[in-house]
Amino acid sequence: MSGDLAADIKRFALHELGFSLAGIAGADPLAGGARLAEWLTRGNHGTMAFLADTAAVRCDPGRFLAGARSVVCVAMSYHEASAPPGPAAAPEQAAVARYARRPDYHRVIRTRLVRLGRFLAARAPGAAWRPAVDTAPLLEKELAQRAGLGWIGKNTCLVNRTLGSEILLGELVTDVTLPPDRPETDHCGTCSACLTACPSRAFEAARLLDARRCLAYATIEHRGDFPAALLPSLGNRLFGCDACQSACPWNRRAGPSCVPALAPRDHLAGLSRAQLGRIDREGWATVAAGTPLRRLDYPRLVRNLQAIARGGELRGGA
Repeated sequence: MSGDLAADIKRFALHELGFSLAGIAGADPLAGGARLAEWLTRGNHGTMAFLADTAAVRCDPGRFLAGARSVVCVAMSYHEASAPPGPAAAPEQAAVARYARRPDYHRVIRTRLVRLGRFLAARAPGAAWRPAVDTAPLLEKELAQRAGLGWIGKNTCLVNRTLGSEILLGELVTDVTLPPDRPETDHCGTCSACLTACPSRAFEAARLLDARRCLAYATIEHRGDFPAALLPSLGNRLFGCDACQSACPWNRRAGPSCVPALAPRDHLAGLSRAQLGRIDREGWATVAAGTPLRRLDYPRLVRNLQAIARGGELRGGA
């Protein structure tokens, strides 16, 4: 019965809900909890205090949902063959990471996970379930690897052999026992292209990221003044950084697989720095509406634009 239910769940996730990948992991505590604790002790999380505050929950799905037995892991691809390899080439533009140039994936994935939970409950009456996207306190990449969706690459992104790493993850934690899928193994080999490509040298070693040196963290998550040490490597990045993913051979091999629900919004691929510098709070709210850019509040928008300009001055450019 549980095997049939697991197959039905994955089939519904893939063919009815439009997920690119689906797999099942057990809900026992995660080995990554020890690595997370060490990472936090080193201060590599920067100002993201919420990671420390929720560390105990992150490494144990049973704390996220009492009585958890299984985790249905899903992913949605946003990979486009025509996507530019790095920041917008024109210096007058403000570069936005590729995942953020489209509808807010949190809403897209969570809405579908709720439908998946209802599907599960209809077939297993009394089942408890709880959806999660990346804002939830779970080690989602380790769960996804445990469910066979991919492996954690040297740049800490989940990599799938067919889709690459431009995928967004979600989970449905449940107290129903489902047969787990086979975990994926590491296929990075000796490649270190992602580590070398990082413009700010944020990787202390393979799979060891110091967020305090990461341009994605600095432009999106960091509160306070923009780190002066990162100005020379910022380029025209307004929100996020695609450098380590652009360098990954698995992404260069992947064919276009962006799901329709995450189709890009053209105006976000070529934002003008000058125009952004003239808009007010309401104007920025309009630009960011319904996209991941909503995470960047107006004061930090202004901060990032000023940082781009200052970085250009340090390099002797625009």
